[in-house]
Amino acid sequence: MNSEVKSAGRVLDVLELFSASSGTLGVTEVARKLDIPKSSAQGLLTTLAGRGYLAREAAAYLLPPELRDGGWVGGLRARLLALAEPLLDRIASESRESAFLGMLVGNKIQYLAKAVSRHEVRYDASLSQLRPVYCTSTGLVILAHLDPAISSGILNRTKITKVTPNTVTDRETIDRMLERARQVGFAEVKDANLLGASGVAAPVFGPRGEVLAALSIGAPTSRYAKARKQLAGIVVEKAAALSRLFRVGTDQTPRSAGRPG
Repeated sequence: MNSEVKSAGRVLDVLELFSASSGTLGVTEVARKLDIPKSSAQGLLTTLAGRGYLAREAAAYLLPPELRDGGWVGGLRARLLALAEPLLDRIASESRESAFLGMLVGNKIQYLAKAVSRHEVRYDASLSQLRPVYCTSTGLVILAHLDPAISSGILNRTKITKVTPNTVTDRETIDRMLERARQVGFAEVKDANLLGASGVAAPVFGPRGEVLAALSIGAPTSRYAKARKQLAGIVVEKAAALSRLFRVGTDQTPRSAGRPG
């Protein structure tokens, strides 16, 4: 059996395990029941939670009620895309810069959708490429709003290296960046993943208040530096609006986003 088929099989094993369970399961229990290494179980659970197919509850996981009742097809990811795409267009229109929706996939960030700036000189990015979690605004703001133990585990499993001369690789400095993102409700990077490009991201929360994704704005650094407060304000406002759409019909309230300073 090749590695791709084996990986797909493990994903299905995890989903079937949770569908047969009425409660939560932790990493150790999943590893034991499926007879796989704990590191593999943690990676599978983190990825599925990042895609909305599992929900976190403290240090454990469970199948979200809406997937248990309505099936797995599409999941929260499809709903997220449907709700986010009109907001991305509004962000691009208001900011005149490029807007992105991104999620955590394992220990990487993937953009799921975008609305590109109409400026002749602009920031654009592929939806298929995976990006480092530690030097992107989307990655930092998602890490900041995860359970600290999960966030720390992701960073521990990540090889943190210089992508550009401005990439922050010191863990203490990264931890301070995450704390600031928690306090103000958004994260910024300047020339950290690509020289000449900077961005800001704000968290999007799911139905139970868990961080599900992030909205971000990317721009050439020269323009970003002049408009950073305005861009932060736009992305915080739109991410909060997207979070409210997810809360419709639930009693959960996500953490409030801060105001750009």
